[in-house]
Amino acid sequence: MIDFLSYATRVLIVFSFTYFSTRLLSKKAIAQMTAYEMAGVIILTNVATEPLSTSVTTKALFGTGFIVFLIILTSRLALIDKLTPILEHKPTVLIKDGQLDMHALKNMDLTLNQMKGLLRQKGYDKVSSVEYALLEPQGQLSVIPKSQKRPIQPSDLNINTQYEGLTIPLIIDGVIIERNLEHVNLTKEWLLNKLKKKGINNYKNEVNLAELDTSGKLSISKNTG
Repeated sequence: MIDFLSYATRVLIVFSFTYFSTRLLSKKAIAQMTAYEMAGVIILTNVATEPLSTSVTTKALFGTGFIVFLIILTSRLALIDKLTPILEHKPTVLIKDGQLDMHALKNMDLTLNQMKGLLRQKGYDKVSSVEYALLEPQGQLSVIPKSQKRPIQPSDLNINTQYEGLTIPLIIDGVIIERNLEHVNLTKEWLLNKLKKKGINNYKNEVNLAELDTSGKLSISKNTG
């Protein structure tokens, strides 16, 4: 029983410390990580789990903290212009003026089929429709279409558009988000009156989502279950 509690305690300590350590890192997804961030995370997981197989907890906690420090330090050094090319990859041009750079594709270990698939994911079926396509340091493909192939924008038609900011959720799963009401300087009574005008008297059971846009329009998604 003592061994079980000791092991559970080590798991809790390692989990808590690793969780708060990784929160210090950037909010990037795995696919967006740089090489040094990925290397740090891989080593961090190995070091952090060491107490689960041995009883040396403090050593692993120190190692985890030191790795997080190294990742943060390297990310700061990468902001220096002279060090950026050393610590991070440069964007690679794969398509220029509608022409594929086969040498660049080979260097990036991409086949023509894979490249075509990446373009289709961006909404372009023909290479000739693309002005530039770049493989970013995080592995994502950025596509700049030719001016004749880009989607029509309101500015192309001289159409003035209104400002669109963030839509604020006021109710999620039947729960009023009071901090969001305070953020937009509105009250719970105002929201309830709006709901009553729409025939909703029991928002907890009737409303899945209620959102307020920047024009003051309240959009409601009702529970159909």
